[in-house]
Parts: sequence; structure tokens; C-alpha cells
Amino acid sequence: MNSVLKYFPDKLQNAIKEEIKEKYELLEEIRIRVNKPLILKFNSGLEKITRYFVNTEEILDILQSICENSIYSYQKQISEGFITIKGGHRVGITGSCVIQDGKIININYINSLNFRISREIKECSKEALEYILDLKNNTIYNTIIVSPPGSRKNYTFKRYS
Repeated sequence: MNSVLKYFPDKLQNAIKEEIKEKYELLEEIRIRVNKPLILKFNSGLEKITRYFVNTEEILDILQSICENSIYSYQKQISEGFITIKGGHRVGITGSCVIQDGKIININYINSLNFRISREIKECSKEALEYILDLKNNTIYNTIIVSPPGSRKNYTFKRYS
């Protein structure tokens, strides 16, 4: 959890720590929006809407921290709508899009960040391997795993030809 919280200003870090107490392993998302309450989403489905309101300066401080004080060097990732940080965590970014030739080239006036906390789930692929590996021909099937956000991709596997 500290690998994510290190990007936050001290005041915001303390507010998050106070809200989650010892439930670090249950935290899935931290939603930060300008002039809105901080929202913490847990893997139990529980959402905790805090009394802490985030301001524009805090969001920009967090973004600067994520981008190692060089937002320009992260422009490509920002224009894709997210930045991947150490540990595989993803930070979704919203704001006003700058469009050129039908493509988003930048996001200005950033007003929200959504931290998706990644976790290792040991042996989670065990069930899927028989649908991905072709042991007879020593190859890998073309594979795509699709499901709604937050569902942990734990649906029944099916093979389509």
C-alpha cells in the first residue's frame, strides 16, 4: 500500500490511512475528484465516501509525483487516459481532452484520478491454462480474457474456434 500512498501529499495520506485502518489488503481503488469527497473502494464491494474533499492543487501535486516532476515525458500515457506506476498499479486520468486529427493527444484541466490497486493472486490462472496452452502441439492458443471491470475475470472459461 505504501507503494501507492507515497504519491499522495502527507495530509491526504493520513486521511486515507485513518479511513482504512488495517484493511490495506482489501482496498481496490482510491477515487480522487476535484472538490468532491475522497472515495475508497474495497474488494467486498463496500465504498467508503470520506469527509475529506480533494482540491485541484492536491490532484496536480499527485500527478507531478506520479510523473516524477516531468508531466511532459508522460504525455503519451496521459493521452491514453492512464499511467501505470511501480507495482502494476494504474492511475486513470480524466479532464478535458485535446484532440488532433481525431486522436487524443493530451488531457488538460485534469479533475480526477482513479488509483486501481493491483494484487498478485497466486495460482489464479490454473483453471485457465488448459484453455490457453495447446500441449499437444506445444503452442499457445490465441487468447483474450474479457469481463466487466471489478469482476476479477473469474467467469467460466469457454473455447471458441
